[in-house]
Amino acid sequence: MTDRPARRARGASAPATAPGSLGDLTGLRERMNRLLEALLRKGEYAAEGAGLWAPPADLREERQSFVLSCEVPGVRPEDLSVRVEGGVVIVEGRRPLESEARFSLRVERPYGRFSRTFRLPVPVDENGVNARLHLGVLEVVLPKAPGARPRPLKVRVESW
Repeated sequence: MTDRPARRARGASAPATAPGSLGDLTGLRERMNRLLEALLRKGEYAAEGAGLWAPPADLREERQSFVLSCEVPGVRPEDLSVRVEGGVVIVEGRRPLESEARFSLRVERPYGRFSRTFRLPVPVDENGVNARLHLGVLEVVLPKAPGARPRPLKVRVESW
């Protein structure tokens, strides 16, 4: 007998609840990606606040469009910017430090500037993009360009 731990089958992952699991590494990777993305994009830390923050976001593909949802509680519409540049969506904004927070014993909520960048797999109709802010969630609808939309394709099947 050996003292080595049993090996997992190839392709098997550690349970998600185990300390040091793949889930921990994935979360760390996502946080590092957001930090590096912001640093490379801006080359600076936020001028205001404790540092950069990256609001969590979901990007999903629908049949005719992409939908980007981004949690930005406390950010006013006039402090948000959404741009589409060559298949890349850029969401930038700023959440100011609340005046009463300046005298707080502890401040855990992030504030300052943020920037998120999302590359889309197919072109979008830049003139049809619209965004709305509701209850602290920014939703951006990006319609796919007409040539990028899926279309039914009938294939004739022959037997031989």
